Amino acid sequence: MKKLFICLVTLGFLCLSGSAYDQTGTVNGRQVMNISILRHQLFMQHGIDPKYASLVNPLKPNAGNIKDGKRMYERNCAACHGPGGLGNGEAGKNLNPAPTDIATLSKMPMATDGYLYWTIAEGGVPVGSAMPPFKATLKDSEIWKIVIYLREI
Repeated sequence: MKKLFICLVTLGFLCLSGSAYDQTGTVNGRQVMNISILRHQLFMQHGIDPKYASLVNPLKPNAGNIKDGKRMYERNCAACHGPGGLGNGEAGKNLNPAPTDIATLSKMPMATDGYLYWTIAEGGVPVGSAMPPFKATLKDSEIWKIVIYLREI
């Protein structure tokens, strides 16, 4: 079922990949879905770096980790991704591609623990976006707490 869903989502993206559709999820200038098309294409074509692919969050989604994750998110992510993770933060308004709606993305089947960790750790480097990599500035446990929080928003 999961593979069927991924195939259908991919087919939908391919159908929309005409000249009117750009990497920020807009059709003829109208926002359709603020999910990084660049990261999605990279993922669908090549997967993620094998060192991240099989990662599973070692932390439990308890109240303390959610609270810490929210604090880390607010400090490191909310300026661009917005307080609710919708990609509407003040600092991200002029970025191209626009920051992703990570509140929605984090609930999608492709958003495994490894995928979310990879996205935060490597930032926009693999896809050429402005998102900074956090692997050198955040501890592993801090990234995992952000992943836990993303699943809650």
